[in-house]
Amino acid sequence: RRALYRLPWLLVGMAGSAAATAMMSRFETALSAHIAVAFFIPAIVYLADSVGTQSEVVVIRGLSLTDSALLPLFAGELGTGALLGAMLGGLAFPIVWFFFSSVGLAATVGISLAVASTIATTFGFLMPWIFARLGYDAALGSGPVATVVQDTFSLLTYFVVASWLVF
Repeated sequence: RRALYRLPWLLVGMAGSAAATAMMSRFETALSAHIAVAFFIPAIVYLADSVGTQSEVVVIRGLSLTDSALLPLFAGELGTGALLGAMLGGLAFPIVWFFFSSVGLAATVGISLAVASTIATTFGFLMPWIFARLGYDAALGSGPVATVVQDTFSLLTYFVVASWLVF
């Protein structure tokens, strides 16, 4: 019974993963020419998703513990997510530059971490709130949906920045 309740949300995630894969395939030629860009895909996706998940947990806890307005909490979380992204990007930049001798790749990773973390924070915060407003279980539904949305936007951010600075 529990599995059947959770499965629809995971199927949404599965469909989103297929969409993300299709989006990535549009960059196949560029990735083949600049394979080092592919090395950082797991880091971009994982770190941005982790920042977004932290915001998701904060809002789910807020929804369950209080009836107070979430707008001030959103502003604080957005600032925190942006700051974390900037810090992660700032830390990644010199490391990538040192090991790969490419300022373009280093800037791509750094900028992408900053932007993707901010976007992931936004979705991590908004998804549980939207689910709760629609009467769905925010804890069960928002996780898989927010994750696939965050991951897709992280990939898109990374590839767009890479297309400006590397490809």
